[in-house]
Amino acid sequence: MRVLLLAIAALAAAAAVARAAPPPLDAYGRLPAIEDVALSPSGARFAVIMADKDGHKVVIQKADGEVLGGLAFGAAKIRSVTFAGEDHVLITETATVSRPVIGLQTTEMEGVIDYNLKTRASYMIFGKSNQFVDAVLGFHGARQVGGKWYAYVGGVTWEAVAPHADAGVIYPDLYRIDLDTGRAEKVATSAQRIRDWLIGANGEVLANSVYDPGRRQYTIYPGAGMERPVLQRTGEDALHLLGPGRTPGTVVVAERTEDSVQGREIYLGGGGEGTVLIAGDNAAGVLVDRETHMLVGLNSLSGQKLLDPILQRRIDGARAAFAGEEAHLEAFSHDFAQMIFRTEGPQDAGRYWLVDAVERSAVPIGEVHPGVPPAEVGPTQMFAYRAADGLSMEGVLTLPQGREAKNLPVVVMPHGGPIVVGDRVGFDWWAQALASRGYAVFQPNYRGTLGYGEAFRRAAEGQYGRKMQTDISDGLAALVQAGIVDPKRACIVGASYGGYAALAGVTLQHGLYRCAASVAGVSDMGRMLIWTRERGDARDTRARDFWRGLTGAQTLDLDTISPLKSAAKADAPILLVHGEDDSVVPIEQSRAMQKALAAAGKPADFVLMNGEDHWLSSGATRLAMLKAVVAFVEKHNPAN
Repeated sequence: MRVLLLAIAALAAAAAVARAAPPPLDAYGRLPAIEDVALSPSGARFAVIMADKDGHKVVIQKADGEVLGGLAFGAAKIRSVTFAGEDHVLITETATVSRPVIGLQTTEMEGVIDYNLKTRASYMIFGKSNQFVDAVLGFHGARQVGGKWYAYVGGVTWEAVAPHADAGVIYPDLYRIDLDTGRAEKVATSAQRIRDWLIGANGEVLANSVYDPGRRQYTIYPGAGMERPVLQRTGEDALHLLGPGRTPGTVVVAERTEDSVQGREIYLGGGGEGTVLIAGDNAAGVLVDRETHMLVGLNSLSGQKLLDPILQRRIDGARAAFAGEEAHLEAFSHDFAQMIFRTEGPQDAGRYWLVDAVERSAVPIGEVHPGVPPAEVGPTQMFAYRAADGLSMEGVLTLPQGREAKNLPVVVMPHGGPIVVGDRVGFDWWAQALASRGYAVFQPNYRGTLGYGEAFRRAAEGQYGRKMQTDISDGLAALVQAGIVDPKRACIVGASYGGYAALAGVTLQHGLYRCAASVAGVSDMGRMLIWTRERGDARDTRARDFWRGLTGAQTLDLDTISPLKSAAKADAPILLVHGEDDSVVPIEQSRAMQKALAAAGKPADFVLMNGEDHWLSSGATRLAMLKAVVAFVEKHNPAN
């Protein structure tokens, strides 16, 4: 594949330059210069979400660089972009809102903006309607019907919401939106149930799933009705519609049992067991053709497996051009002739490439972190170890550039979630920022992390704050034994569940860390369960059952895993950072911890991020968080 020679030469020259002072923290903490990309079905045009000092903007271009259009959004939170055909660009935006009038407390609401490349006009779906709540509650794709493009979304009318305002659960109906006019037409009703829809190639509902919270039961039905069940399972996250199958009238479903997970293609007409396409991989998904809307391949952490060998060779050939780097497929055209890859790795802080598999060329679209020179990217690798009970696990180890991996100061940084796909080798802005200041950074994939099989996931049940916590410190101990880090120079830092783990590391555990920084972390799960119930989620028991199972709340005392209740036992300084508008972990979790630490006479700092949500979506507050955490770590655990 012909990669631009000038780009390669520039990278090589940068790597040869002697290492000077590290980049400023701004280079790591500012929002990524490119946050998402999309290709049109033909591959003739692509869209990019960019972020700079003026905020977010979406730009649509041809492969030759010609700009076709774009929109500027300022400080708005732009999350994703996709194409509906060649001429409609759908842009997803979220906003933190409080709407008690419709039964919602502070929450993150989603809107979809249609930008018409032909007319250069744009509008937000339901945005100016007096009939509908001005938010999209689920996006189910776009289809061309009768020569016109439609978006399929979940929508709620004001009249339907009002009678249930005190219930706190909104059941969206399925609507299709004429993208040329913005007109909404109801396709299917929720029937006051928790439902999901899969849209077929013809714009009709191919299948739908229904969840019964009382019975904890999932059922899949053909079409939009609920008359003839095809598949039924009971249990937490037991059944999920992954996508269409390989032939008309089939779908792929993810089935989870006590000890396994699989993706099975089933016939909606019933009969037969179907075909298992995914076995044991709880992080796998499906790839769907951009024109036929049928299954063409499978997607997993290890890469893509296409059903057509010609398409497989196109992906493999493109990835081979980025040998030595992590190359992630981000978007593809109908026939995989054009693809967009994101690379990261040694001397690569993230870069997007437009690949033409037919012409065998790759053109750089842009850098993700342009302020971080290639020579300043800290090397990363997976580090394998065993937990105290013998369970095999691993984590990502990022090392400071230019320093020997021996007796280093370390920052342990467990991921949030907690039951999510774990950290992988690549460029992590937070880990790299700390590594640039001389620290080894370890990101352990503790039990429960997805991507290691269902037994590994199930090993987390009842272990929140218990074995999930010791998995983290077991990783630290393994690094010490390997001689890589200094056990007397360790801090623990994390966000969300990682923030909880940081607090637990110096309250429930002792003698391990010199400091702990919690960003939007849970300090008391008992209070979290009460908050979840009171904010209106009680009728949808999925979240409540999940947290009870993970914490062992049915049989175990939650006070024993509460950093808040053990604040007086804190044996290291603590930093609390929290967004004022956090709708996932309420700021009261950090405020209560601050109050408890102050009452116990324990050192603690508190950084309030005004207007910030759970995901550090604002460039200013994200950078403020990073600077506060780095300064705190450097104060209590100097790297030199």
